[in-house]
Amino acid sequence: MAGLGKIKNTSNFHVTAYSYAMFWWGLFAIYCIGYQLSRLRVYWIRRQRALGKDVPYTPLPGARFLRPLNRQVKIPFVTDMIPVKHILGVTFFIFINIIFLFFAPFALNEGMSYEVPQIGIMDRRAAYLGMVNWCFVFLLGSRNTIITNMSGMTFEGFIPFHRWLARIGFLEFIPHFVWRMIHGYQKYHVPKDALFRDLEYTSGTVAMLGFMLIFVTAFEYIRRNYFEVFYYAHLTGILIAIIASCIHEVGCFLYFMPVVGLWFFDRMWRSYQSWAVKIAPLRIDEAVSQTKDQDGIVRILFQHSAFARFRPGQYVFIAIAEKGRAIARYANWHPMTVSEVFRLNKSAPNPLDNAIEERVVDNTAKEKIEKQVQDHDSLFESDRRSITSTLRRRAPGAAGADSNTIASLHVKALGNYTRRLLEVAASDDTLGLKVDGPYGPKLEYQDYPVMVAFATGIGITPALTLIKDCVERRTAGVKTVATESLYLIWVIRYTDELAPFTDLIDYWLERCQEAAQPLNLHLSIYVTRVQNGDENLIPGCKLHYGQRPDIHKCMASIHDAHPNTRAWVHTCGPDDFMRTVLNSALSYHWDAHHETFDL
Repeated sequence: MAGLGKIKNTSNFHVTAYSYAMFWWGLFAIYCIGYQLSRLRVYWIRRQRALGKDVPYTPLPGARFLRPLNRQVKIPFVTDMIPVKHILGVTFFIFINIIFLFFAPFALNEGMSYEVPQIGIMDRRAAYLGMVNWCFVFLLGSRNTIITNMSGMTFEGFIPFHRWLARIGFLEFIPHFVWRMIHGYQKYHVPKDALFRDLEYTSGTVAMLGFMLIFVTAFEYIRRNYFEVFYYAHLTGILIAIIASCIHEVGCFLYFMPVVGLWFFDRMWRSYQSWAVKIAPLRIDEAVSQTKDQDGIVRILFQHSAFARFRPGQYVFIAIAEKGRAIARYANWHPMTVSEVFRLNKSAPNPLDNAIEERVVDNTAKEKIEKQVQDHDSLFESDRRSITSTLRRRAPGAAGADSNTIASLHVKALGNYTRRLLEVAASDDTLGLKVDGPYGPKLEYQDYPVMVAFATGIGITPALTLIKDCVERRTAGVKTVATESLYLIWVIRYTDELAPFTDLIDYWLERCQEAAQPLNLHLSIYVTRVQNGDENLIPGCKLHYGQRPDIHKCMASIHDAHPNTRAWVHTCGPDDFMRTVLNSALSYHWDAHHETFDL
């Protein structure tokens, strides 16, 4: 361990580290160039289509041979769903780490002989490689970075790599940590010296404890069941690890400070978006009541200017605090998928304008809103129509500064946080709301003649935004949308889960009847916990009771109805469900996307 002192940027270890970093950045740059060229090709195809020319979108040469690498597999005790290409990629990444560990810095010498480096050199090489890998971890864990636009990948798409690189980097720190413990003890045979012999040893031990805290609290069980523990341990551990590492080895400044600066900018931008940009929470209510057999669903409706750039399938992070609670409650941020966005022309009357406040409105304000809505054009003639139904029928505005954007979230009460949210919604207590986002991919469904959506439960929400976007754009006669047939296969437990979305389904069907460009909408809903019921409960939608869909048969029937036609598949639900959907789509050489977001 070099300890505090002058940075020796020409040392064996530094050369190993920055040559390793340049290798990966070079490969990433090549990938980004290829991605940007492919985007230019897509832009040209859509441009030709907008001019009235029937130019089909065809895969790039070689894509057919690489498609099998998208097959999803399960690794016991590790993950329930991972594509083969990621396994190969991580294997290649580990292989390159081993090459640099044993052979870097690379140099030709007389006779091309090679000697295995001593353990006192190997452990430091491993530590420097781990340090570079953790620099990548910082970038892959940031929500607002230029690398997402460069590569076409998104924050949630980078998260699996964020985890893998963190684990690999942590394992590379261990040889250095263990060897220096042994070395420290052997000098005077004092146990304390193994960890705290001097400032150098003490700072190294503290840094390793910080990394261990991150590693231990990042297991899936803790992330899913104790999200706050995971989140705060992550922040605390990384601050401890970075500060102690820079004290332990001054060379860490060269690697950690640039990415820490980018990470700090990301945090500042997210804070600005969350706290400085005006958000107008309109209401929060109980869309589906909680029962013994049925999980409740909460609907949150708010206005936010950032949603002018919203794209179907995106999500937000929200923080909600009850009235009178400490501001620290806003530190609990949870990811939520957006279920619908309304873009209203600013010049058109908006029945909710007078209700915009800096908080979720209380009962008196809710009654005022509903009276304003009922008085406006008599759009509440049917009990099934709601405020969201009213907003859909307002004069639509284009994405941008000339529109007011209102978003809705539908949240199922599954964990402690969401159950508490349901309780507050049912009691009509006043809440405060903060929003960070939207984030997520720009799903390119419009280049495919057929779109298929598979969903379970509340996992329907990203599909809702996709279908609505397709319906509205085909209705408006947008020529760049080539989708002519749309299939939805949705699995729910009880028909109560339909209640928040029946008016939206009606809206789709109404718009399809008046579409400037034809759109065939096929809706199938499977109700698993009810054995019998009205198959035509929702006109235009087929309900199947007491059964689950046979995904392979569904795919086969769609393929038979559209032979030799390219299709795009979207799925959201449990891992086993999504894995089956993705692999089935792959068997027909269809492109597919699944919700990868999982902190």
